[in-house]
Amino acid sequence: MTIRTRRFPPVASLALCSLLIGGCASEQALLTETQPLRERIDSVERQIATSNAAGLRDAEARTAHLAARQSVLEKQLAEVEVELAGLRNRIKVSESALGSALQRLDARDTALETRAGSQERQLAETLALARANAQKYDELRANRQQETAQVAALAENMAASTAEKIARKLTDIDRRIDELNRLNQATAQALANQAAALQARQDTAERAANSARDATNQRLRQAEDKLATVSGLVQEALALAAKEIFLANGREAFSVTLTEDKVLYPQNDPNLERKDAAKLDDLSLRLNQLDQEYHLDIQGHTANNSTEDNNYNLGKARAEVVKRYLHEQRGISLNRMSTLSYGANKPLDAGNGNNRRIHIRVLVLK
Repeated sequence: MTIRTRRFPPVASLALCSLLIGGCASEQALLTETQPLRERIDSVERQIATSNAAGLRDAEARTAHLAARQSVLEKQLAEVEVELAGLRNRIKVSESALGSALQRLDARDTALETRAGSQERQLAETLALARANAQKYDELRANRQQETAQVAALAENMAASTAEKIARKLTDIDRRIDELNRLNQATAQALANQAAALQARQDTAERAANSARDATNQRLRQAEDKLATVSGLVQEALALAAKEIFLANGREAFSVTLTEDKVLYPQNDPNLERKDAAKLDDLSLRLNQLDQEYHLDIQGHTANNSTEDNNYNLGKARAEVVKRYLHEQRGISLNRMSTLSYGANKPLDAGNGNNRRIHIRVLVLK
């Protein structure tokens, strides 16, 4: 329990002392004299108590609002995680289907190779038959020449009927030779057609396999891009939620400004200079020494030398360069950083030199 000591105004104190010293007032007169002062002091104390209660109710309402907003963000994050799990499952199903398709293609390639081997054996057999026919043709031709010589030798001693029989026999031999020639040509054409058909089927199968692989790879790339996009949105949502919490419940511990010199920060160039990298390294060391939770509010500012959209995009790009450097080179979590572009809307002076800058606010919880 707190005991409050009332302090009377100086004038009242002087009056009270005068009354006590002079002995001209009784205790009842003293109480009557100080009654207005006591009533005024009581009124002031009631006003202070009322003001404290109102401030407490306002703080409790603000805390409840922040808790509700944090609950909504956590629910959204859970939904995003469920969507990510479903996307991973679909990717696994796609990979399984791709494996099955590749197995079917391998089986089809094996069947085609077996069939090609069979057709090659048939082709070898046909070629052997053609060679046998050619050899037989040579033998028949040799026999014809021999028979022609015999006919020439016997012509003098044979009658006209015998000569006609020999002529018919020679005609029959010529016909058989022509048939063998046609058979050889037909065999060669059939072999050529079979080889062309086999090559066409192999080309078709290879194109189908390549098309299936390309389509599957394209789907995988699209799924990976979507997963990367969703992951980036989740990281950005977490960073913004953390920033809101720090803005509502925290304070700015210190700030760092990069590249105020326009020579070191040329127009339309979002890249970091060595001087800026050194400042970020020093900022990282200072953050490691903090014994509090922190959040980095990275603001991008540009000169007013272009359109509003271009200035906004350039300020955003400069802020993202700083964020990427702190994450990749200094190991600061993306959830601890958020970026914001003001474009040319917050100039420091009338010129454009000091307006091209990155301003980093380090927020800590109170």
